[in-house]
Amino acid sequence: MAAQRAAGGEEHREIARRLKQRFSWLIAFSDDELRDISMCTLEEGDVQESDLYFDISHPERGAFKGQKGKTVPEGSCYVSRGQVDEKLWNKLVGHFGGR
Repeated sequence: MAAQRAAGGEEHREIARRLKQRFSWLIAFSDDELRDISMCTLEEGDVQESDLYFDISHPERGAFKGQKGKTVPEGSCYVSRGQVDEKLWNKLVGHFGGR
């Protein structure tokens, strides 16, 4: 049991390290927050019309509503509002002034 927790902790640190390496502005987020973000990113496929999104690869764009037929552009990494808790969403969007 303790070995599983240790392995899980190491995995969380690795996820956080990779995200911070790819997106340096994420340094302001804890490893746990980055784990939650990494579990709900959408890097390909269609966005849902009714969802709000935040592109962590282009945070300066702020939050935006999904549009019918829109796909995630290559190289982008979207986080859906419905997949993270309110506090984390507000921190993501608020970090760049939100929209």
